[in-house]
Amino acid sequence: MVLFLPLVLVLVAQLATLVGIGSLRKTYDNDFYLPGGDSFAPQAQNRKLLLACFLELLAWTWWAFWVARRLGLSEILPASLAEPQISMAAILVPYLIGMVLIVRVGRHLGRFSDLRMIRPDGSEILPVDLMRPLGLAVNTYGTLALLVPLLLYLLP
Repeated sequence: MVLFLPLVLVLVAQLATLVGIGSLRKTYDNDFYLPGGDSFAPQAQNRKLLLACFLELLAWTWWAFWVARRLGLSEILPASLAEPQISMAAILVPYLIGMVLIVRVGRHLGRFSDLRMIRPDGSEILPVDLMRPLGLAVNTYGTLALLVPLLLYLLP
């Protein structure tokens, strides 16, 4: 059952990403442009983060099915998922694309880190504060990249 440990870390990373999405949602009424025309674009960044969440959930759902098959727990899987072979590519490709999207959003927000956004209600938002939950999500997914090979080594 230790093979299902990555799913707990995925839950933490998903929650951190959703907190980042919620923080960015607060900045929808503030759009800044850097010299050269680079837009802060909070709605576009949230779309990328939502796609990353979906891809990561897809990858780790396939991981759960793959582990269940390896442990002989096929009877708990739906019949349509118990038969087909799940390749590691089906797990790695969405995982890596999701990671790239989260890192790209973090880099994009990092370009605006010196700006202070004043919302219409007078509150202030710093892009650095928006990046903290995304940093936690990236670190958690990076930890999974180290943990999963160790777990695969432990497989019977």
